[in-house]
Amino acid sequence: MTYKQLVTEITNLLESHAMINTVKFASPTNWINWDEQPVFPAALFAINNGLFNIGREQVYTITFWFLDKSGVEGEFETEVTSDQHSIAADIISTLRKQSNAWTIVDSINWDAVSEQFEEYLSGVTLSLNINIVSDYDACNMPV
Repeated sequence: MTYKQLVTEITNLLESHAMINTVKFASPTNWINWDEQPVFPAALFAINNGLFNIGREQVYTITFWFLDKSGVEGEFETEVTSDQHSIAADIISTLRKQSNAWTIVDSINWDAVSEQFEEYLSGVTLSLNINIVSDYDACNMPV
């Protein structure tokens, strides 16, 4: 699986969740400046690094943000964080059972996002590693 194929798979997975209105392959600070009226709840993700392990294994480190507006005074922060935490759990569960093309780590840490960014957003963020064994090894390039 290539980088582009992984981005497409994750985008499709996030778009298939009924509670997510917007999916972007970008960090929140980049994305908020793109759209004049962002539609929430939103799921964002970035793949900024990884590993080429010995053999055919590649590891992609993916950061996710599950965000919604929590009100100017943060009056809905607990509810928003709870909802976004549930969405994140759904996505992780689906990632674990969706495909035999990859594996993910057993334990995944998440952090609460509290009234961050310009839109008074709350929710959760998490990073995980997806391990993929490619069809080709380092000495057997496709022609």
